[in-house]
Amino acid sequence: MNFVLDTNAVSETRKPRPNPGFVTWLAAQDSAHLFITTVTLAEVWSGFHSLKPKHPDYDGIKVFASDLPRKFRVLNFDSRAAAIWGQMIAAAAGPLPLRDSFIAAIVRSRGYRIVTRDAAPFERMGCKVVDPWR
Repeated sequence: MNFVLDTNAVSETRKPRPNPGFVTWLAAQDSAHLFITTVTLAEVWSGFHSLKPKHPDYDGIKVFASDLPRKFRVLNFDSRAAAIWGQMIAAAAGPLPLRDSFIAAIVRSRGYRIVTRDAAPFERMGCKVVDPWR
């Protein structure tokens, strides 16, 4: 089974005291079945670039962001995801969170599961959700 880590899951890996349920779940996974999206990469880089260079962990966060494509396979928002995204937006009863909707479209276009602490929006968008924080 393949899993896409949402941005909050990727960020959890960097916390000084990550959630024990998440850590246990992640350790039990085969890394060949763990993915991130280009959207998550963009969110992590955005967080880094919002830091001042004098931030105490500036260099560590830069290394973390740079290493993500080596730690996880990266999925792009491609034509398959675009078709799913268009369908989701047209069918939605109200607005969807933009970045999460792009991630959801990537996940659904591949038939994978999303690993997130924020299950509700992804469930609303038709994703199969894994929430190891529960």
